[in-house]
Order: sequence, then C-alpha cells, then structure tokens
Amino acid sequence: MTALSLGIHISVAALLLGSRHPTQEASGDPAPRLAGDTFELPAPDLRSEPLANASPSPATNAGAPSSPDEADDGALRAAPPVRAPAAAKSSHPSRPSGGHAESPNAGESSAATNTGTLYGAVGDRSATDLAAAFARSFTQTASADRAWERAPLGSAGSATVVLAIDDEGHITDVRVEGAPSPALTSSIQRTMALIKGRTFVAHDKVTRIRLAATITNGAEANDGLSGDRFGLSVHGGKAAFVLPIGRRIQLDVK
Repeated sequence: MTALSLGIHISVAALLLGSRHPTQEASGDPAPRLAGDTFELPAPDLRSEPLANASPSPATNAGAPSSPDEADDGALRAAPPVRAPAAAKSSHPSRPSGGHAESPNAGESSAATNTGTLYGAVGDRSATDLAAAFARSFTQTASADRAWERAPLGSAGSATVVLAIDDEGHITDVRVEGAPSPALTSSIQRTMALIKGRTFVAHDKVTRIRLAATITNGAEANDGLSGDRFGLSVHGGKAAFVLPIGRRIQLDVK
C-alpha cells in the first residue's frame, strides 16, 4: 500500500508539473510575425561628441583668427580689387561739322598757339597757323627778292592780304587790298607761291593779314640781323630780314 500510494503521488506531481509549463509559455508575449510586416530603424548617429577638455587641432588654430582685428584684416585681404569702369570712348573720332574744333594742345610746333575755336585742317599735325606761316614765309621769300634792293628807304606801303581756306585747310581764295609798293606786292606773290600747297588752321574761314613794310639801313638796327644775308626774326607780330647790301626790312603783321 505504501508503495502504491507513493507511486500515485509521484504521478500526480508529474502531471501537475507538466501542465504548468505550457500555461506559462502561453501566457508570454507572442513572437513577432515577420511575414508581411516592415520596420523602420533610425540611422545611427556617427558624429563624435567633442570632449570638453580636448584641445583644438593645429589645423583649426591655423585657420581661425586669433582676434577680431585679424578677422577683419583677413576679410579685407580676401576681397577682390574693384576696378572703376573705363571711361567711354568715342568709336568714331572725327572732325566736327564745318571744320570747327577746339584748339590743339599747346607745345606742338605745328599747332596754333592761341586757344579757342579753330577752322581748317584741325587735327592734322602737319597743319600750321595761317597768319604765322604767312609772316615767316614772307621773310624767307622777300630776303631773296631783288625788288627790295631798288626800293627807296622809308615806308614801302601797306596792304591787307585776305586769305580764305576750306574745312580741309587749303587756301581757296587770295585778295590783296590797299596800296602796296612794287616790292611789297612782289614779295606777297612769292609768299603765296610758297605756301599755297600747304594745309592750315585759322580762327575763321577768312583771315585778314595787314602788312606794313619799312626799309632802313641795317647798321641802324640793334637786333643782331645786320650784315646777315639770311637773318630772320618773327616775334610779337613783327618780322624782319636784312639784305646783303645792308638794308633792313621791317614788317608789321596785324
């Protein structure tokens, strides 16, 4: 009886223990179902947090300014230079209509020395002032004109030479007004033959040049021209030359 009772107790205990394990497993959370379900996992943060006591690297120190002033200086050096826009240039530089233009720059031997509006071959470096060219050429041609050797001493008369030029600076018309002496008339003609092929500038289309000639003995002059066959002087509206025979011809140009 004792053995039978012990066996019954063991069997009952085994049944109780065997029925308890399935109940505990059934009461747990069911395993997730993978079929048909999706999950979104957050990406891991790979950034490393800087240590509070870590010192900056040399590359960082080299690139960062040590002070606000250095930062401002660096910004100024880095800024590209700003160039001012070039002044607009005319693509068609030409002579104004009618040949009028401002006076050429002072210092050019071929340009008129007076300022103001000019007429004729403005801008042509070979062009000269008409009145000045006439006075200088007159002394050159008249010094070789034998008519002055025969003229009496004293006044050689006066004349007004009227010269017209076109907008290209060429002489288009010549008139002689007044009562010049034969010597003065001859020298005017020689002068025009010398300069007629040149180009000029003037202050108007028509230029009036008044000439008054006086013949004296060269020995009486005190300008260094006496005894010099080719001595010439053109200054301040006056021109002079001396003949080989000693005569001095003074020319006033207005």
